[in-house]
Amino acid sequence: MAAIQLVGQNASPSRVSSGVTLDWRGTRDGAGFTADWITALAMEGRVYIASDADQNDAVTGQTSFVNTTPTFILTVPSGTTAIPLWVRLCQVGTVAGDFIDVIIEIDDIVGYASGGTAETVLPSRTDNPVAKAATLYSGATATAGYGVAVGHYRIAEDVDPASADAQSFGPIIWKPELPMFLVGGACLKVFTFAGTTGPTWNWSIAWAEIPTTTMIS
Repeated sequence: MAAIQLVGQNASPSRVSSGVTLDWRGTRDGAGFTADWITALAMEGRVYIASDADQNDAVTGQTSFVNTTPTFILTVPSGTTAIPLWVRLCQVGTVAGDFIDVIIEIDDIVGYASGGTAETVLPSRTDNPVAKAATLYSGATATAGYGVAVGHYRIAEDVDPASADAQSFGPIIWKPELPMFLVGGACLKVFTFAGTTGPTWNWSIAWAEIPTTTMIS
């Protein structure tokens, strides 16, 4: 993505994604700099991270693929465009019963139907100057239907941490290979499943948000 100049000592950062051209801006000691677009959005408070509020909590996936039972779903309402940044999954707790499949999908509908847990979200700028519009659910029921898959993983079930053969498995980290703009209503769904026993995850999901009115038409 093209770099954006953060400009005008007294300019409001919220104007970076409003389509307004800004004057040159530097640090307080006079040093000028440029920032990539996502960094500029993060400085505005428009980059969000979802995870469990309890650090010891975890989310358990399914025992088979069903298109109405994603492990996670990010729902984007009309008027907002979400830009996925990452999905991080690290298996913990009860060992899955078979190979673990992870499918990440985007769709052009809100996708959320009912239930589940609306997970904790905090912007990467912690004073929270811009309220989020999208909602991240775990364990929710999704609307039946399919979008397009943008990530596929198959990994072996983890090793029992009590075993002498216990190993350390790095997390699954999905980042889009090209910019994706979920123009609301839209959604991102993460399906995780393994036979007999569903996988259990420590996790985080990050995205940026901009008003859809600022998108190039």
